Amino acid sequence: MSVGAQQPHVGMAHGAPSAVALRPGVAFPDWQAVSAPNAKDALMAILSAGERLERWEGYGEEEDHVRRAIIKGLANLSHAPDTAWLAMSTGVDRGRVAELVERLVSRDLVVRDKGTGDVVGAYPLTTQATEHRVTLPQGTVHAMCAVDALGAGAMFGADVTIESRCRGCGAAIRIATKEGGTALGHVAPSTTVVWTGIRYKDGCAAMSICTTIAFFCTDAHLEEWRQVNHPDAKGYRLTPDETMQVGRAVFGPVLKPAQDSKEELP
Repeated sequence: MSVGAQQPHVGMAHGAPSAVALRPGVAFPDWQAVSAPNAKDALMAILSAGERLERWEGYGEEEDHVRRAIIKGLANLSHAPDTAWLAMSTGVDRGRVAELVERLVSRDLVVRDKGTGDVVGAYPLTTQATEHRVTLPQGTVHAMCAVDALGAGAMFGADVTIESRCRGCGAAIRIATKEGGTALGHVAPSTTVVWTGIRYKDGCAAMSICTTIAFFCTDAHLEEWRQVNHPDAKGYRLTPDETMQVGRAVFGPVLKPAQDSKEELP
C-alpha cells in the first residue's frame, strides 16, 4: 500500500488478528513479534480497550511523516518539537503541520498538554517525567509505561538501557536490551514482572492505561499493590520477555521504512 494513496486496512486475514497497513510491507501491530499466548492476549486487550485499530481510518502519508518527525524530535531534542521545527523537518507548511498534529491528537497517537497546547508526547516517548527512563544512543528519554520502555529499542533499532522502579516498593529496576533492542540482555532483579492494566478513558492512553502498566520487582509486590489499588481491575501479569514482545509488536513498525523504499532513519 502506498500511504496516502489508499486507506489503511483493518480486518481479519485468514483468521489472523486485525492489523493496519502503515506503509508498504509494514503492519501495525507486528503480530509476528508475539509468540507467547499471554502476551498475545494482553496485546489484543490493550488494542480493544482503546479501539486503537479503528482510529486509523484515513491515516495518510502526511500524518505518518509528521508523527515520525515528532517521535524523532522527542528522542533528539532537549524540548518538545513545536510547529516550526516540525515544518522545517518535514517540509510541510506550518499551517498544515498544525492540522496534522490535531489529527494525530484525535487518534491518540500524539499527546498534547491541555493547558499550553504543546506536544508533550508521541507513544512511546514523552517530555514529562515518568518512572521509566530509557537511554538511547542519542540520549535519555522518558517512556510512558513499561511496554513503551521495552518497545523503544526495537522502534529505533538500537540497544537501550531502561531504568525504572517497582511500583509497589520503589526498588530500582534496570533492564538492558540486545540484538538491536529486540531481545532482553540483562534484567535486575531477575524476579521483575510487569502488570498491564486494561483501563482506557477520555481518549488518551497516556492518562489512563499507561498509568497502570508498570514494573514490579516481585510477584508478591505486584499482588500487594493490586489489592490496594486495582483489586478487581482487568489486566495481565507478564514476564519482561512477554512485555517486550508486546512492545516490539506495537512500536517496532512505527519508524520502519516501507518495504519497497530505500528510506533510512536519520
